[in-house]
Amino acid sequence: MVQVESNIWLILIAAISYFLGSFPTAYFVAKKLSGKDIRLEGSGNIGAMNAYRLLQEKSKRLARLGISLAMLGDVGKAALAIFIVRWLGFLEYSPIAALTIGSFFVVLGHNYSIFFNFRQGGRGIACLMGILLALHPPLFGAWGGTVLFSIFLVQHLLVQRITTKNVSKWFSIVSSQVLGRVVGIGISLVPIYFINPQLFYPILAATILVLIKNVERVKAYVRESGVLKSRPSG
Repeated sequence: MVQVESNIWLILIAAISYFLGSFPTAYFVAKKLSGKDIRLEGSGNIGAMNAYRLLQEKSKRLARLGISLAMLGDVGKAALAIFIVRWLGFLEYSPIAALTIGSFFVVLGHNYSIFFNFRQGGRGIACLMGILLALHPPLFGAWGGTVLFSIFLVQHLLVQRITTKNVSKWFSIVSSQVLGRVVGIGISLVPIYFINPQLFYPILAATILVLIKNVERVKAYVRESGVLKSRPSG
């Protein structure tokens, strides 16, 4: 009987997390600030970076505001899902199972939103950041450091040598270096495991969904850039 009640609460956590994740922050931010449907612009991705690129057409200041609001919303809804899971801990379900379910379903909702018939959404990176911050902030530091290192390493090795002359382009590199970002997200699971093995599975669950949603983007990046075939000189 206790097991049945526990399973019911875990299903409730899955539903709450999914609906929180489904809220399309970037869509509403882009619609409010530009009047345009983000799904029909740029990459069509309902995420902070696509909102930034869309709003750049109006002004850099508006673009910075847009990406800040979209990131805050996406990070916040994922963090809220984790806080709710912990707040409901008095229901005596398995904490790690509940956190894993909450992490998985909040990213699932973001990537495949109920508001868009489960077909469209973001790629889950901002939600993953929110999960890391809510679970254990030092994990976010390890994750972020690994991802940034991977981004610049891949850019340096395959595209263009990173020098002091192109420091001004670093933000552009972070936003456009898809291959390095995805590689870093995958590799970051290693330090996360050693820092806090107990929280590894909730982060793994969210990371798997992020990687799956980014597969096609990586393929397109490699195909369009040809980085694995040749590297520009200089």
